[in-house]
Amino acid sequence: MSPIRIIPLQFSSVDTLERMLNVLSNRFKMETRLSSYHMDLTPFFNPVRSQYNANEIIHKLLPLTGENDKIVGVTDLDLFIPVLSYIFGQAYLGGSIALVSGHRLDNRRYGLAGDAKLYSERIIKCIVHELGHAFGLKHCLKPGCVMVSTTYVEEMDQKSDRFCPTCQEVLSPLIG
Repeated sequence: MSPIRIIPLQFSSVDTLERMLNVLSNRFKMETRLSSYHMDLTPFFNPVRSQYNANEIIHKLLPLTGENDKIVGVTDLDLFIPVLSYIFGQAYLGGSIALVSGHRLDNRRYGLAGDAKLYSERIIKCIVHELGHAFGLKHCLKPGCVMVSTTYVEEMDQKSDRFCPTCQEVLSPLIG
């Protein structure tokens, strides 16, 4: 299977992503690497919402994929999809592209002191969650599973960065 490629898209904490590569490689039993790709995201900005349309960005990334590729775009920009006011990430079930935003994962956004460790934990949870969707996993109801749906950042902190046994059992044959 092709490697998982993590692509920073207007993302300032590339060193955070570099530190996650081994974790992601081990979690998905696949080589995971950083890739660079320049994409102007300004066409995806919605001035009424002051946010970026995640669906349109994913659609623009699609030509970068091959048959078995998984790509995760990671950005600092605030993302939305038309039916939600904001999202932490987006992926199509069984698709090849995932998109994650660190914008609402940073404590400073909420007037709190920055916490690099917590921010890193939140980013990895989002990436693992969205890759889970890309590999075909649906939302899970088991507390603590990374596939639990997350609406608020506080909920993100309540779950782990790991799959529950049931989700891991579904995922294992999909990742080889």
